[in-house]
Amino acid sequence: MIVTSENRKEYLNSKPMAYQSGWLACESGVVHKKLNASKSINQQYTDGYGDCFANTECLLNQDEERIA
Repeated sequence: MIVTSENRKEYLNSKPMAYQSGWLACESGVVHKKLNASKSINQQYTDGYGDCFANTECLLNQDEERIA
């Protein structure tokens, strides 16, 4: 699923807080870091960060395909 500005809020609200934090950190350009938290919380944060990065790449690729 590609997250757009139209479905972003609903998508993030369906995820754990650590995932949301990772996603928002990525969106804000914060360098990925390890949290002072449990392994599962760090994994959720990393998943959110990585999913945001991948989603941004998908959105950029879609824009490039529309231009071509």
